[in-house]
Amino acid sequence: MTTNELIETHMGLIKKIANKFYNSSREDLIQVGVIGLLKAYQNFKQGDAKFSTYAYPYIFGEMYQLVNSNKDIKVSKELLKLYKVVEKTRYELAQRFGYIPSDLEVAQFLEMDYNLIREAVLCSQSMISLDDEANELNLHEVIADKHSVNVDLKIDIDDSFKVLNSDELEIIKARYYDDLTQSEVAKKLNMTQVMVSRYEKKSLEKMKMALM
Repeated sequence: MTTNELIETHMGLIKKIANKFYNSSREDLIQVGVIGLLKAYQNFKQGDAKFSTYAYPYIFGEMYQLVNSNKDIKVSKELLKLYKVVEKTRYELAQRFGYIPSDLEVAQFLEMDYNLIREAVLCSQSMISLDDEANELNLHEVIADKHSVNVDLKIDIDDSFKVLNSDELEIIKARYYDDLTQSEVAKKLNMTQVMVSRYEKKSLEKMKMALM
């Protein structure tokens, strides 16, 4: 099969995946989708899954990287709705299993296509908007410098930690005392960056209420 034949045969799949993103040039999405298709073809071996299934994450991955550089990323409402279901399920399974389940385990539990689950998670990871970040309580402003903070405020801060559960406390200390990025915290705790961001925001709001 020639390169042109390969692209022509799978153009429908590329366009279908491109439809999952908006507020981004469709032409650019299709172009990078073709790159993903060619990468998949180069790595594909007979005996692997069906080629279209194998190529799917390659195509989606290239498109995701393209839109991930855009801070105004938007995805379909269907993916956002699915992401909420995925994270709710992940949380419930974590309570049951005692550890945070992988995307594959969530997909198997929900009896859904793994690629679809990955789409929802990857897209949502890129949706920590500037508006959300601007609305977050900046803990650094609350605790000031570690060496100059007055005793009374330090006591208040320590007391506010009591409203957090163990995971929330670990995230806050990692972020604001160890100065780790959300990505670093996510890797350390085996979470997604979006989960860390969500728990961090919730924790800061709880601390803010405790400090009032």
